[in-house]
Amino acid sequence: MNTKNSLENTTEQTVENLDADAGRTPAMVEKFVIRLPMGLRDQIRQLSEHNRRSMNSEIIMVLENHIRQQLVQQMTAANSDGNYQVGARSAEPDLGRVLDSLPNEKKAALLELLG
Repeated sequence: MNTKNSLENTTEQTVENLDADAGRTPAMVEKFVIRLPMGLRDQIRQLSEHNRRSMNSEIIMVLENHIRQQLVQQMTAANSDGNYQVGARSAEPDLGRVLDSLPNEKKAALLELLG
């Protein structure tokens, strides 16, 4: 086999492998190149080593946490009484709706139990 054919076969196999890999991880399709300020790459590397993650995973986690924090801040600001907490919701409307949907005899029995 000559060098040209060997190179073509290797290139074809690589393309096939990339296609197969892309099929297994559709969520990881986009690639984005950024320029980092001096020293930031080393900080990311140290943080990722400390957390036993790849640098890529560390960057993704930091970005996701930042976006999540921004959403929480927006929701807190939009809440009129300022008492918004993540995962907390008022149960009163849900309980009222469930109570209203109960048959009268079950509603009476429940209210009697509650006393």
